This record gives sequence, structure tokens and C-alpha cells, in this order.
Amino acid sequence: MKKIIAVVTMLLAFTVSVNAQDKKVSSQEAAQKDIAALSSKVTISETLKQDLLTLMVMKHDALSDATLTKEQKENASKGFEHKLLSGLSKEQREVLLKDPALLKKLSH
Repeated sequence: MKKIIAVVTMLLAFTVSVNAQDKKVSSQEAAQKDIAALSSKVTISETLKQDLLTLMVMKHDALSDATLTKEQKENASKGFEHKLLSGLSKEQREVLLKDPALLKKLSH
């Protein structure tokens, strides 16, 4: 009876552990959501989407690094915001700057 309880307990613990890991969103998925949010406001070409997707994956990887301090993450966010804005045309940049919430979401 003790062995059965031990096996069931281990099975439940394993199941909870697997489910907790599944809820984490990968950098690729988060980057795709960011690009979808951006393209809903600004018209961007497919090549620019691919370039920005790479940038967003790098952003999510960098900001999820647990070894960085809050100040380092803030500096990284500012750098990613600058790179994002520099990749857009003047018109696209103006549209994005009119929506500061979206800009913050894309850079932080």
C-alpha cells in the first residue's frame, strides 16, 4: 500500500512540474506576439518583419536573463527601443510614437 501511495505521489508531482514548465512562453512565441501587435498598428514588409522578429527574440532572451540587474535590463530595453525605431521609416516611427503603451510593450 505504501508503494502505491508513493508511486501516485511521484506521478502527481511529475505532472504538476510538467504543467508548470508548459506555461512558460518561449522567446520565439513572445517575439511573434510583439510583431503581430506592431503590424496591427504599422504596415511593415515581410523582410522587415523577419528582421524585427530576430530583434524581438534577442530582446526576450536578454531580458529573461536572471543574472542581469534591473539597471542593466533597463539599459538593454532602451537599446532595443532605439534599434526598433531606427529600423522603421519616418512615417512608421511617428505612428509608433503616438502609441507609447505599444512602444513600451515592444521595448520592455
